Amino acid sequence: MVRIRRARLEDVPGVARVQVDTWRATYRGVVPEAFLEGLSYEGQAERWAQGLKTPTWPGRLFVAESGEVVGFAAFGPDRASGFPDYTAELWTLYVLPAWQGKGLGRALFQEGARLLRAESHRRMLVWVLKENLQGRGFYERLGGVLLGEREITLGGIKLWEVAYGFDLWGQRW
Repeated sequence: MVRIRRARLEDVPGVARVQVDTWRATYRGVVPEAFLEGLSYEGQAERWAQGLKTPTWPGRLFVAESGEVVGFAAFGPDRASGFPDYTAELWTLYVLPAWQGKGLGRALFQEGARLLRAESHRRMLVWVLKENLQGRGFYERLGGVLLGEREITLGGIKLWEVAYGFDLWGQRW
């Protein structure tokens, strides 16, 4: 049994583990190996804990848990995407490889979309690495509309991200 719920401070080590392990599994061969090996559970846990401890942090963090955290998603205001009609953003969504394909990503996505609708957001976007075909397929299956792309630098190399947009009031997942 998996439960989707708002994250608590005690979930931070599990969130960090999911993030680091999923990045290493998903982006090997896409981003520099040194960057992936430089990711640490402690560093990511510190980052998420800082957000959850800050009363004015605009993020909303959800976890999928089944005795331990097996996935998570963070939502919040758009972080200067260049698409002014999109006021909300899915900042990140990761599910451990062994738990993928079981509907957890969709459930995390839906929970965040419901919250953003309740906060009066009409549209949300998500950025995904252009080479992450699995992630892109996931967002396309959810009805995401390709909005554009941008170049980023990650681990000292230039990569491309693509943005997918979602109408929070018109789409049903």
